[in-house]
Amino acid sequence: MPITISNVNAGGPRLDYDERYEDVPGAPECWVNGYDAGFAGRYDRNRADECKDIPSDQYNRSWQYGCKDGGLTESECDKLKSDPDDNINHESLQEENRRNCYDDGYEDGKNGNSFNNDKDSGCSEYSNSYQAGFKAGCQSVESNTADSCELTIKGYETYCPNRPDDPSCSEFLYDPSNKITPSPYGLCAQQPYHPGCPQITNPEKYCLTTDDQAFCKTIGDICDADGFVKAEDAYCTDT
Repeated sequence: MPITISNVNAGGPRLDYDERYEDVPGAPECWVNGYDAGFAGRYDRNRADECKDIPSDQYNRSWQYGCKDGGLTESECDKLKSDPDDNINHESLQEENRRNCYDDGYEDGKNGNSFNNDKDSGCSEYSNSYQAGFKAGCQSVESNTADSCELTIKGYETYCPNRPDDPSCSEFLYDPSNKITPSPYGLCAQQPYHPGCPQITNPEKYCLTTDDQAFCKTIGDICDADGFVKAEDAYCTDT
């Protein structure tokens, strides 16, 4: 449910205020201020007091969500509340959080660290800035490419089923243990030739990623077809 607040993007816990108070003056602003401050690891007691008369204690409720999404434990968040910072410029916190997420991602990508999915999830409230920073940092390393950085971010399980052309994926795709076991249930298990089933919509990709020997024998060598898996792809040429 979108609201009109300067520098706010709709969606996610940052705007997940109680809709019963949508029209209460100040309620959405208190919620957003609380979330931003919590994510930044700061607590403004004065702002919390300003918001306390608004139903459902919007600032303090959202602050807890923001603090947790910022990566702190419950005890660490409680400690912050006992040492408040009453000089917070709430108007600038969104950009501060976005920039910090980007910088953290950049350093992780540049230094060859693993992609931090928890950090990325928390930073999704700030324009997915952790992932953007990670990509930039990763690609700043001379030996890295856009594809190798995407593989680092997504992981083999997510990246490789869509990239039979990438040599980095050949070993993963040829390993039978990485293939999906087809479910014996559902329409496509009973009628694999039904329109809309993956066996029909993209049989090559289906056989590339699924251990369905009975069906896949019917389409032959997936490297011979001019479709999803092309003969010149690394999957076909690296063996």
